Amino acid sequence: MINLIESKDNPKVKNALKIANDPSYRRKNGVFFASTSKVVLDIIDAGFVHQAVFVLNTEYEKFAHRLPDKNVYAVSQAVADKLSEGKTEDGVYAVFEMKQADEGSIFSADRLLVLQDVQDPNNMGAIMRTALGFGYDNVVVSAKCADVFSRKVIRTSMTASVKLNVLRVSDMVAFTQSLNEKGFTTVAACLEGAQELGTVPTGLPVALYIGNEGQGLSRDVIESCSLRLKIPMSDRIESLNAAVSAAVLMWELR
Repeated sequence: MINLIESKDNPKVKNALKIANDPSYRRKNGVFFASTSKVVLDIIDAGFVHQAVFVLNTEYEKFAHRLPDKNVYAVSQAVADKLSEGKTEDGVYAVFEMKQADEGSIFSADRLLVLQDVQDPNNMGAIMRTALGFGYDNVVVSAKCADVFSRKVIRTSMTASVKLNVLRVSDMVAFTQSLNEKGFTTVAACLEGAQELGTVPTGLPVALYIGNEGQGLSRDVIESCSLRLKIPMSDRIESLNAAVSAAVLMWELR
């Protein structure tokens, strides 16, 4: 018989909330929290190891045939409300184990996406979703980027952020120098001193760099890249949204 959790103070519920709300706790324990049936079931189908799945008791039968055999808990409406982040959620939540980043795959990839200080979770989610769609299976993020394992990024990316091989680095310049030494064409998306996209052949392997929404890439990172590119556009606007720019550039450079 399925276990029923009715108390918001249940230790499993409290632990799930800590995982959902504390990025450092997630990284320390190698786990993440996901919500909504579409997201949770997709992550289960992708083969991730789950520690706990929570389903609103009145909705359990709807999803029972797709749930694992162990560590599944029905929860009361009060508990579901506690776990929920908003009205768009449908009473399905889970805690999963992270897949550790494979640094070897980063340096052996044909195409690589590098993000510096992309802080908006919606942008991060959109970029991750596009990266997976365009075959950029390996992504590098700076320490100040939005957490790819946050529930919002996972949901916005439609689970792409946890499926990609994502490496977090603290020194972007040193990392870029390593890529240059490995023979990558390191491409800084910027405006100053940049050539127009489509006018310069790049070849593979290539690493595309996208910067912060407001400030773009830092000067030291731009200077460490081997090529600067910009998207040709109307002179009535200076730049595009980071996620849109990333999509255009990934498509062209793939």
